[in-house]
Amino acid sequence: MLAFLGVSAGEEAVYRTTLRSPGLGIAAIAGACGIDEESAGAALGRLRELGMVATGDQRTFSGTDPVSVIDRLARLRIRGLQGEIRRVASSRHLVESLAEDRRAGTWGRAVELQHVEGLDQVIACVDELSFFAREERLTTHPGPILTAALDAVRSSDLKYLRRGLRMRTLVHDRALGAPGVGRFVSELAERGAGVRGTAGPLERMVIFDRRTALVATDPADITRGALVVRHPALVAPLLALFESRWARAHGPAAELPSPAELRVLRTMARVAKDEAGARELGMSVRTYRGHVAALIRRLDAPSRFGAALAARERDWI
Repeated sequence: MLAFLGVSAGEEAVYRTTLRSPGLGIAAIAGACGIDEESAGAALGRLRELGMVATGDQRTFSGTDPVSVIDRLARLRIRGLQGEIRRVASSRHLVESLAEDRRAGTWGRAVELQHVEGLDQVIACVDELSFFAREERLTTHPGPILTAALDAVRSSDLKYLRRGLRMRTLVHDRALGAPGVGRFVSELAERGAGVRGTAGPLERMVIFDRRTALVATDPADITRGALVVRHPALVAPLLALFESRWARAHGPAAELPSPAELRVLRTMARVAKDEAGARELGMSVRTYRGHVAALIRRLDAPSRFGAALAARERDWI
């Protein structure tokens, strides 16, 4: 029972004997535990080091207070675990050494262009490159994120954010239409990732440590595969393209409009008068106008017409 606190079964048996029958000698303890005297002596020595038994004359032994014993053992165990955690946390420095060996090996020699086929292989490749990244990962989501891939993407992103990898994610407004994507983007921002939205053109790519890039072979269908690009002359323009898109993007990507807001937007695009629009939607003119004003502010548009155009650009209507 005490094994998880660093005490062996034999040592625990000896300790329990000294609790039940204090003042016994080594021979009596060995007999009670069914072991030889040498083993009993070794166990008593270890228990004395742990403060679990006491002796006044070096010939007889008594178990010490169990409350104090358990408290002491727990503190020792916690201290040991903290040391292990520090060693594990500091093991990150091994990655570069291992990566060098991998790059040096003929089986893992880096190529300037590598084709990855299929969605599963693309996800695995992103995870592997993220693991070896040491500073930053830049990601774009130009269209709806496939539901089948969302859980894997979320798990990977959150794992590397916890590890300390810096992330900047650029999301097209229409990508928020996929189930759960808005919530996923909000979670990334809450965990420290930089997140921006855009309604403009956006290419599908991931850039690792500004040295390696992964781009979709078919911008409209990530499931068909991707290219891993390592040549500096090819990575540089991709990096410049990301930074250009990032500089023109707006703040953290917002959630899609509510069903009521979508109905108002569609009506705004067709109906000029508030009274007619409110009547068509079965709401009061005051409520309709409130929705209109809120949408104009949200879309940062100069007018109703401008709001309708902005909504179309974001693929909201």
